[in-house]
Amino acid sequence: MKKKIIIFGSGAHSKVVFSEIIKLKTYNFLGFVDSLSPKGQKVISYKKKTFFNLGSIEEVIKKKNKYGKFSGIIGIGLNHLRKKIVNDVFKLDKTFKWETIVSKDCILNGNVTIEEGSLIMSGVTINTETVIGKHCIVNTSSSIDHDNKFKNFSSCGPGVITGGNVKLGDSSHLGIGSIVEQGIEIGKNTVVGGNSFVNKKCEDNKLYFGVPIKKIRSRKISENYLK
Repeated sequence: MKKKIIIFGSGAHSKVVFSEIIKLKTYNFLGFVDSLSPKGQKVISYKKKTFFNLGSIEEVIKKKNKYGKFSGIIGIGLNHLRKKIVNDVFKLDKTFKWETIVSKDCILNGNVTIEEGSLIMSGVTINTETVIGKHCIVNTSSSIDHDNKFKNFSSCGPGVITGGNVKLGDSSHLGIGSIVEQGIEIGKNTVVGGNSFVNKKCEDNKLYFGVPIKKIRSRKISENYLK
């Protein structure tokens, strides 16, 4: 029997998450949940079926009996917003079940751990002994080598390459096409700009960019780093 699932968020990234869920053919998709968009708004159509915004987080979680038992995944790219949604849902339902979505078109080599709520996209390769924490995103065609540790709510853009033994801190982001040398540690709430080469340790709450990287400035957790 297929499990029922919803996606939190209804923007562009949520539609990519939807496409990965549909490919798996193991879920009955109910719709999107977005507190910032009108209830009933069309989000996407697929094979003559249209999916809508079911309403706000509070509406859907409080009326979950209407839909039967369901789980969820967050379709939002910004790390701090995924963390906020998890906290908002937890306040309403401490037992809510988060799904882990692993694309059928990715490669997991050996002993790879992917924790709840995380999303692994098409074309990704993750090598053995790597641990991807809770509510992370490993984006399209990225290559994550052995013994990496992505902490909770961290993410990487498409085409990122990491060497072995890389540590990515809580809520940190590696921009599109960036490369991280082996053994590098990146602090929490830090962003590495796209197409950068990371060859040294990165501090917490900072923005880095360049080939090789340079520390640009401090950053706030809530700053938008995705366009």
